[in-house]
Amino acid sequence: MRTFGLALLDSHGENRFARVRQFVGADASGVFGILPGHEAMVAVLRYGLARFLDDTGAWHYAALPGGVLRFSDNALSITSVRYFLGDEPGALVAGLAREMARDDSELSTARQTLAKIDRSLLRRLADMNSQGGA
Repeated sequence: MRTFGLALLDSHGENRFARVRQFVGADASGVFGILPGHEAMVAVLRYGLARFLDDTGAWHYAALPGGVLRFSDNALSITSVRYFLGDEPGALVAGLAREMARDDSELSTARQTLAKIDRSLLRRLADMNSQGGA
């Protein structure tokens, strides 16, 4: 039985699978599959679930907010900011949604803080200009 290697990489680490029989993912053009011996390719994965079949016949799922897929020399690598790996798709999607909501909240807070700093700096510059012109 022909297989290929799979490496999932994110900011928290990596997971490697030595014997994958099939991968199914999606990019902007739709759903696609990769089998052993597929020609080299690069794709930008969209937000959602990808799945792969190992050599024992078990399906595994990865929920990700997008990522870059590269297949070359019978090895597949997927790089993402974060991914959730498991065998229960519903729980993975829920975990991804929670993580993205938390990230969005942190980003919003950071933007608000930067806006306050900008306003404070502009006030100080205006004060300095008005004092220098007197």
